[in-house]
Amino acid sequence: MSAYVFSVVNKTDRDTYERYSEAGYLSILPYRPEVTVAESPEVIEGKFPGTTTIMMKFKTMEDAKAWYHSDLYQKAIPLRHAASDTSFVIMFPGAD
Repeated sequence: MSAYVFSVVNKTDRDTYERYSEAGYLSILPYRPEVTVAESPEVIEGKFPGTTTIMMKFKTMEDAKAWYHSDLYQKAIPLRHAASDTSFVIMFPGAD
């Protein structure tokens, strides 16, 4: 069963976030998820907590967890923390 990783990010340092994006991209290559990115989501109701939304569909929950815990992504996380406030990241199984 597939799994989705969904993030809402509020960028505070665009230069550092660009470095995170590059490192994050390299970390997902071995897992080949489908990636949907909305840099500037159109808010139609309420106050949205971020500047960026990211959704990735992995083939399995195991792949999603393996990516998150991979050495490459763990090294990228401090860049994300330095460059943004991440409101939340959710992993959940998807219906195929």
